[in-house]
Amino acid sequence: MKPFGNAALRAQLAMRGQAQPRRLFQGSQNISLLRGTAVLTREGERAAEDITAGDSLITRTQGMARVEAVRSRRAMLQAVCIAAGSLGDTGGEGGLTVPWDQRILVRDWRAKAMFGQPQAVVPAYELVDGEFIRDLGLQMMDLTVLEFSRPHVIYAGGLELAAAAAPQEDLRPAA
Repeated sequence: MKPFGNAALRAQLAMRGQAQPRRLFQGSQNISLLRGTAVLTREGERAAEDITAGDSLITRTQGMARVEAVRSRRAMLQAVCIAAGSLGDTGGEGGLTVPWDQRILVRDWRAKAMFGQPQAVVPAYELVDGEFIRDLGLQMMDLTVLEFSRPHVIYAGGLELAAAAAPQEDLRPAA
């Protein structure tokens, strides 16, 4: 399958009669991370697969948040690769690969230009530009799924990744 950008994705969905893309965990309070992704915890950076239920993660939304449950999952999913530094991140030398529907908190010019807001929580596929943020097509992904009791924004792989949140929810204004 040829990788495609967000406009092509919308066109394909429209042809299938599907108004919204299917989400990995629609409306859930989960964050899906590729095996090996560095996550910022109370004890420092740890690989996603080393996180366990009860661990405290540093979040943008609450300071510290407790992980309620952790699951591992292997699935063939549409993947998006975000080049290191392309979203103002400082971590990860090789960039970060996420499931195409993983929500990302964007707090740079893109939020204002694309969504008319100083910050926006958007699925990764909405950010695909073909150069710095690329659609990798279908990929077999070994995921660690972190479950929370409420929506949070965590720091992982140098980015701010979000669990599903209502659009009107304040995720603390950009500084």
